[in-house]
Amino acid sequence: MVKQNLRKLTLAAVLTALSIVLDILFKSIVPANQSFGFPFYAIPLVVGSIVLGPIYGGMMGFISDAVGFFAGGSQFAYDFMFALQAISWGVIPYLIARRKSGWVRILIAVIASHIMATSFSTLASFLSSYAYSNNLDSAIAYATANLPLRLIMMPVNIIIISYVTFTVNTRLEPLYMEFFEQKRTKNT
Repeated sequence: MVKQNLRKLTLAAVLTALSIVLDILFKSIVPANQSFGFPFYAIPLVVGSIVLGPIYGGMMGFISDAVGFFAGGSQFAYDFMFALQAISWGVIPYLIARRKSGWVRILIAVIASHIMATSFSTLASFLSSYAYSNNLDSAIAYATANLPLRLIMMPVNIIIISYVTFTVNTRLEPLYMEFFEQKRTKNT
């Protein structure tokens, strides 16, 4: 049991590190003021959620968001509300898909996760802006400024994330079998 928990923790750490690297990479390519969303940092979180479960997935999402934020060199203060976006990528897929799920279930899991993550991101932008400006109209304008572009990008992102997640998950299935299955002892 201890060995299996250690394996899960190790896989979660590797996937979290990969998510952080992808997050920082895309933040360095796309300027911070143009947040129209390339949530490819979510691919390891979705894989982790499906393989390890929602608790590991949620922790992976929070840690990757926090470390990615501080390592990315933002001039803003860290706001936990934005972490809900990454946490949703780590929790929701497990509620819909499992390790051996087909591409349709993974697609549905990614669609639901993307909708929730976008909703949390928009809500966090609104609340953050409203807390700073105390002006409802400017907070709504700020929160929805990039929303049309993010909604246009959503189908492309969903297809890419679903395809990569399904492909990685399918190819790693033999490794998962060896990784998680207890060795059977023979009684002789």
